[in-house]
Amino acid sequence: MQLWDDSIYMVPPFLALAGQADEAVAQVEAYRAALWDPVAHLYAHIWDDGQRQWVDPGFWGVGNGWAAAGLARLVKALPETIAARLRLAGYAREVIDGCLAHQRGDGLFHNVVDQPSSFVETNLAQMLAYSIYRGLGAGWLEDSYRSAADRMRSAAHAKVDAAMCYK
Repeated sequence: MQLWDDSIYMVPPFLALAGQADEAVAQVEAYRAALWDPVAHLYAHIWDDGQRQWVDPGFWGVGNGWAAAGLARLVKALPETIAARLRLAGYAREVIDGCLAHQRGDGLFHNVVDQPSSFVETNLAQMLAYSIYRGLGAGWLEDSYRSAADRMRSAAHAKVDAAMCYK
């Protein structure tokens, strides 16, 4: 079985919405135990639990964006009576902070967050902005994050041109 950081977006929020709150939280804890780097404050990409080895130990930017967005979705989907909501919001804040530590001057990020030799991409900025706006709206992030979200949103918007717009 492989654990991928982007699965945090796919599985736990679905479980919570299906009424399986405890299982949703357990899934996040399992992903975190396998993929979270407490020094970098980032999720590694892919761990193969059967082989007991990394498939991709890199800090894939988009995967960390999926993780942040998944945690934001999960916090919203869980019933307010679930005590783990605050812990999960803290996990979201940690990965947001871990990514922001590597943000480029233009508001974007590298494909592998901590490797400036990897190409510049836009999706992490979009997903982090989404996650921050969700956290601001729900009250688990302070307003000091708003400027970072606005900057990432503007950077992503600057990549859109007339050829990308639907007519």
